[in-house]
Amino acid sequence: MAGAVQELREIAHSWVDGQHVEPDLLTEAALRAVCAGVDTPSLLHLAALNRCEHDLAPELFGRVMDELGFGFHPPQDYWEGRLALARWWACEIVGGWLDPAEGTALIFYDVAEAYGRCEELNPLIDAIAAYWENGGPQRSPEDTTAQLDQIARQLVARIPPPGPPLLTA
Repeated sequence: MAGAVQELREIAHSWVDGQHVEPDLLTEAALRAVCAGVDTPSLLHLAALNRCEHDLAPELFGRVMDELGFGFHPPQDYWEGRLALARWWACEIVGGWLDPAEGTALIFYDVAEAYGRCEELNPLIDAIAAYWENGGPQRSPEDTTAQLDQIARQLVARIPPPGPPLLTA
């Protein structure tokens, strides 16, 4: 069951930044999860979609992420949303659900490059700059993974969690 949830979570890692996958892949992953014993109302619905209903897949996958506890709802402000996304990916690294190298790359390329230097992202930017200034890989893969995990922990501590969405009348 854990492997099926991990597969859905891996889809979510890029999904939350707008990199959606084909509905066929969503329904197949949902079906594998249901067969593995994962049970949520939206997951069952997603797994049972036929080709004529594929337009429902994105909304259902959003519900599945919420029902499984790893949904992401960024603030409306673009920059606050980018920082919240960086924090979410860092939490996924710290939780062991996202490979530290992959997660750090997502944060660097999809947030830090666009956002630039700021207090919250400085540990990540400084570590990557030092990595390239030192000529690339100088450490063992285990040391690199540990360093990236530590950077993720720093980001989680530095970037406040997003507040509840504001209700507008």
